[in-house]
Amino acid sequence: MTRTRNLMGAALFAGLMILSSYVTIPIGPVPITLQTFMAMLAGFLLGPVWGPVSIIVWLLLGCLGLPVFNQGQSGIVMLAGPTGGFLVSFPIVAWMAGKLSHSKVGDGLLKNFLGLALTMVVCYAIGAIGFKLSFAYFLHKPMTWDKTMALAVVPFLPLDIIKSFLAAFLGIRIRRALKASGMWQA
Repeated sequence: MTRTRNLMGAALFAGLMILSSYVTIPIGPVPITLQTFMAMLAGFLLGPVWGPVSIIVWLLLGCLGLPVFNQGQSGIVMLAGPTGGFLVSFPIVAWMAGKLSHSKVGDGLLKNFLGLALTMVVCYAIGAIGFKLSFAYFLHKPMTWDKTMALAVVPFLPLDIIKSFLAAFLGIRIRRALKASGMWQA
């Protein structure tokens, strides 16, 4: 039963990652999407193993050519593009959120929010490195770290703080509901 539940959860979150990829606000080389929110929530609810598995399934589907990345894009070439670092960071974000949710932090909103905000710092670090490398080596348009931060990090901070809070808030409530129904095992 547990294995089936884990597989179903991973499939559900792979599907939710696909849907979240289509919710975009194009503001430059990196659009605003709900992918970071979904990666955090996948890890928070599925744990440090099955959360990343769901994100890796989504990544594999996109690399194999299914239109599951932002705005229906696909292909392994996406990993070399401006958003590639962020794509690569999502399984790590899910893993970190899973470790957080299965630790002794408990259901405290502030602690969970701060933990998920930390996962966003890691997402930004990997994403900014990928962004800078993409422009330097793939697009042949090198840029400074200041410009990288201005294009790939700063515009996303306010909304990602809200996403971290919502992931913690919803994750806690969904986890409580799953515990009450007997469907949650820590």
